[in-house]
Amino acid sequence: MDIENCAVTDESLSLLEEEIRALASKPKDFFSNFINNRELFKQATEHFQRSEIAVQKIISSVKMQGVTGKDVTETLRLIKKAAKENASQVPSVIMKVRIKDYLPTAPVADEASLPVGYKFLGNCGISVGLHNGPDSIVSSYPLFITCIKHNRLTNIEYVTLAWIADGAQRSVTVERKIIAKKSQIVDLASYGLPITSTNADEMIDYLFAYEKTNSHCIDKVEATHKLGWTSDMEGFLWGHQFLLGQNPDPSSGKKPAIEFLGRDQGDEQIADGFCSKGGYREWISLVNDILIYPDVAFLLYASLATPLLPVLGVQNFSLELSNPSSSGKTSALLLGASAWGAPELHSSSFVNTWYATPVWIGRAASILNGLPLYLDETKLVHSQDRRERAGEIVSKTFYMITAGKDKARGTLQGTERTEPFRTILFSTGESPSLNLSNNGGSRGRLIDLCGNPFFKTDAESKSVVDRVNWTIQENYGHAGPRVVRFILDHRDQWNFWKEAYREADSILTKSEEMSPIEMRLGEYFAFITTAISIIHAALPELRRDRPVKELLGSVWDRARNEAREADVLTKVLNVIQSYIINNNEMIYSKTLSEDNVPWDRKSYIGYQDIDSSDNWSFVGLYPEVFNELLKKNGYDPSVILNDLKLKNLLSLTSAKGYARDVKIPGTSVKGKMKGLSLYCLKKEAFNFN
Repeated sequence: MDIENCAVTDESLSLLEEEIRALASKPKDFFSNFINNRELFKQATEHFQRSEIAVQKIISSVKMQGVTGKDVTETLRLIKKAAKENASQVPSVIMKVRIKDYLPTAPVADEASLPVGYKFLGNCGISVGLHNGPDSIVSSYPLFITCIKHNRLTNIEYVTLAWIADGAQRSVTVERKIIAKKSQIVDLASYGLPITSTNADEMIDYLFAYEKTNSHCIDKVEATHKLGWTSDMEGFLWGHQFLLGQNPDPSSGKKPAIEFLGRDQGDEQIADGFCSKGGYREWISLVNDILIYPDVAFLLYASLATPLLPVLGVQNFSLELSNPSSSGKTSALLLGASAWGAPELHSSSFVNTWYATPVWIGRAASILNGLPLYLDETKLVHSQDRRERAGEIVSKTFYMITAGKDKARGTLQGTERTEPFRTILFSTGESPSLNLSNNGGSRGRLIDLCGNPFFKTDAESKSVVDRVNWTIQENYGHAGPRVVRFILDHRDQWNFWKEAYREADSILTKSEEMSPIEMRLGEYFAFITTAISIIHAALPELRRDRPVKELLGSVWDRARNEAREADVLTKVLNVIQSYIINNNEMIYSKTLSEDNVPWDRKSYIGYQDIDSSDNWSFVGLYPEVFNELLKKNGYDPSVILNDLKLKNLLSLTSAKGYARDVKIPGTSVKGKMKGLSLYCLKKEAFNFN
């Protein structure tokens, strides 16, 4: 039968609805009148076989006319019972149409069949109709439910619809609610599904019946929208491949215990990037030659260590290579990424640039649980909000990564689910991100390695960088999964590894002279130190020509220096000290008073209690001078004052506020000196390191 010759009609169903509504005009007599009307009861039963949902909707609607819920329930029970009895009498050829008898290549189980009352129109469509009634086209293409997926994190169910169009198989996975509502199922037309508002109801009925008929042979899959560790730490999703330690080869054909199911197409693109190509030997040969470069080696070790974050209980952090262009920092970044998958800056990779919105970065990070995130070139940051500088966006991103949670957002009904994540952010930039912002947010959250990762920029280093780029384009995605499998296979050593990390942390951060910032960086270096031994055990082909202490020594010292130089409070105090030195003649003091230089509020900007022997304990500035100076240099005065107070660097006579009432010598009137409210910094502040 040709599709063009099939008439689509619901006239009989409309007539049934009219007759039932007419009976419901007398609600008290509805049940008895309906049961005694044999012809009407027969029609309702036959329609129930075709569209259970439609008949349930019609019968249930009579409650609006006053029919009791009890009568409605009993009516539906009798209809259902009669439909079941009728089904047993329908010829088997009508009752069950085995799909693969008509379409041997259909993506369904061998025993899958069309629901009762449905049949194929040749090989190109599906129609519905009773064995003695007219046909109604449901779909112009063969259409099936091939999989039901349950997201174990959200408890939301998804269905995979598959159809055959122009000889090619197509599929789409959507939330179950999409195929249950007419206003939403029509959106699937965008994917090529033959659906319009005209046949939407029939399509919903068909899919409902199809699932009911084939529930025993439709694949049921546990899924998650997270890449990396599962919530119970029992397995690891590397892209679309589920790792279970000593699990069978993926070519065995066995389906993974858990599948990745992205929340949108962008998530799927990120997952697609975690894949392999080429050979492990070619990649490891390159890496063994590159380990002579400390920054590159450190970045590579950190990349491979990312799955150990939750195992060792270490906080997220960021690592950045900063140096002017054409120094090979992007190549070094991509070498680290090649341990996990496609190291390319395009849509099919998990590597991206900073030319992305903060929302995208947050959403991308939120699907990672033990896998790295890569963003190249901070100069590409673009602020859509004129009130926020690009440097502030970078700084806030580092904050977010360390916090392990994206920004909380509201919905019309309440609050959106906040997704925790575990990752290390790898970044590059022409200048250290520690210098991009004055709020100090990056300190202690970022290991910034400033300098040429390949030592110098010349013909020799260019040949090294070229070799890196050429090799990783053809060979990638082998080392990371090997490390994960090793971690899974040695679960019994996890507690031992934790103890080793704590011991390394204790050694690296035991110095009393270390600032809190340096101590936090020490935790990250202790993590990498511990991970290196595990990585070499997982990758025995990886040479270890250089002692760990020697490798980490130069990197550790430089990272500490970068953090010190980026200390916002130190920078602020340097600004204030320079300002005071350059405007020293405008600072009133005891010595000026002793030299009979009169005090004049307009001629001075502050006061220093220095005497003729050059002894002094504090220097104070007018609040308006202090605030203007800090704002001019991009600092928030209230934040800086609070930090100074916490560091006990303000000279105060009261625990309240930040200002001190200073008595100015030489201003005595009737035995009482004039008092000024000043922000006073102790002498120690200018030795603050």
